[in-house]
Amino acid sequence: MSSTPSGTSSPVLNAGSALLRPYDPRDEDAFVRLFQDPEVSRFVGDGPQDEGEDRALFGRIFSSVYAGNRFAVWAITRGGAVVGHAELKPSPSEDVDGWELVYVLERAHWGQGLGTEVARAITTFALEQVGLPRIYATVDQQNARSIGLLERLGYVPVADRHEDGGKVIKILARTPHRDNSQGSPHST
Repeated sequence: MSSTPSGTSSPVLNAGSALLRPYDPRDEDAFVRLFQDPEVSRFVGDGPQDEGEDRALFGRIFSSVYAGNRFAVWAITRGGAVVGHAELKPSPSEDVDGWELVYVLERAHWGQGLGTEVARAITTFALEQVGLPRIYATVDQQNARSIGLLERLGYVPVADRHEDGGKVIKILARTPHRDNSQGSPHST
């Protein structure tokens, strides 16, 4: 999908014990700190980047994503503090023709159910409010906790992507009715 469905700006979402809200420029240091943690960023994109690249990425959230109303990008907050990052965006991968859920949490918040709350809130937003026919998640096969979390929310594996160096990315999908038997990740 190259066009943005209506309603994919970044509305405030209640995610149980957390709030998903658009970033504020004052969140830059928290964003950079999150992505500078190598344990957090090892399963994100190309892995850890240098601080300058993370600061540039934060700037593009405002100059490109929000300015062009391209897709939803949120700061995940708990008690007013930024503790993570989330997105609902067109997949940048050629093998996934659809919209993708992304979420990243500070290590201090792992294992507390926050990932489940965030993924559930974005999935509900995507399928019920935006009306997407399907939402995807792409997860490194070594990230068993994230795969398990998504499967508990009704996502099912639909394909594997084999990357250079032997890395395998699991492609999972979820539909409004949890009936994900309607085809490959290329279906819309």
